[in-house]
Amino acid sequence: MNLPSVLKNHLFNIPGWRTNRKIVVFESDDWGAIRTRDKATFTALQKAGLSPEQSKYDSLDALERKEDLEALFQILSGFKDKNSKPPIFTFNTILTNPDFQKIGELEFENYYYRDLFESYQYWYGESNRLVWSRAIDENLIYPQFHAREHLNAWLWLQDLKAGNKPTLTAFEHDFFGLKTKTSSKNKNNYLATYHYENPEEKKFVFNTLKDGLNLFESIFGFKSRSFIASNYIWSHELEEVLKEFGVKFIQGQRVQLIPNPKFGLHKKYHYTGQRNRNGQIYMVRNVLFEPYLDQDKDWGNHALGQINNAFFWGKPAIISTHRINYSGQMDADHRDKSLKKLNNLLKSIIKKWPEVEFLSSGQLGNLMDNT
Repeated sequence: MNLPSVLKNHLFNIPGWRTNRKIVVFESDDWGAIRTRDKATFTALQKAGLSPEQSKYDSLDALERKEDLEALFQILSGFKDKNSKPPIFTFNTILTNPDFQKIGELEFENYYYRDLFESYQYWYGESNRLVWSRAIDENLIYPQFHAREHLNAWLWLQDLKAGNKPTLTAFEHDFFGLKTKTSSKNKNNYLATYHYENPEEKKFVFNTLKDGLNLFESIFGFKSRSFIASNYIWSHELEEVLKEFGVKFIQGQRVQLIPNPKFGLHKKYHYTGQRNRNGQIYMVRNVLFEPYLDQDKDWGNHALGQINNAFFWGKPAIISTHRINYSGQMDADHRDKSLKKLNNLLKSIIKKWPEVEFLSSGQLGNLMDNT
């Protein structure tokens, strides 16, 4: 890690909540979301001129399979912290995926979806419900709410109805993650669920949020205590809706991107332990472990340096590590390399800090809220 990056990490870790405990939290986004269906779809998208190779997500990310989940859980179950607890991944979950067939049959008038376990059943022929339940019971994962769909469905439907050619071509391949010219001045893709630009879109977005939070409780049997916005774009008004549904903690990067209909996106900086006007607590990621960005990079040492910096300032190490690292549908070798790096990172953490404690985002939030 170069000197400017080290200095930045020190500056970012100075403000906020502190603890003498060595706490490590893994926050992992996008579980349950489709991206590129398979390699054949990727090739078809290339032939159609949509250039999916321009995005690592389009090249590598796909709905996780049973074998992907079990491979990750096997790694996690092999380690224990000072309290004999395994590393726990906060699984920031996408609750639904588009029902492309029904949406197309009804000429893009409304948005229809399949929920998480229906998506697995449709795409892979098995629901994976028991795999998730077992991992929850064994404290390997802690599902939390990411979005109903990782998609601004309002904008997407508008452009499909208007006949946007690249969007329609992608739709024919059950794909919406393309980079394209949309009808929005400020959005060059459809992935930012909560980025609204007018009253009608805002109403739609808020309704999807409420429906998604209810669906989360219906699927998992408990309310989501925390939330992470797709593409890190959300408004303060959205936080008020989250509060109504019991969301106390807001995960994120250091920068919140706030929608502004006239001026695009406004930046606001946060730190761990900061409270908003609703009493909700922000939890800011301060460690990056994302092998998909460059499999040749020594991600273990990179993450260890950032963890050490966090502990130096008495901060929990909140690690960002997306689902794309662990999904093998598009490239199983990529997944296996990421898992090996994760395994080595966990070994190094426990060796360097035998007093380490692995917590979920909810557990960390509760600790901050009560101290």
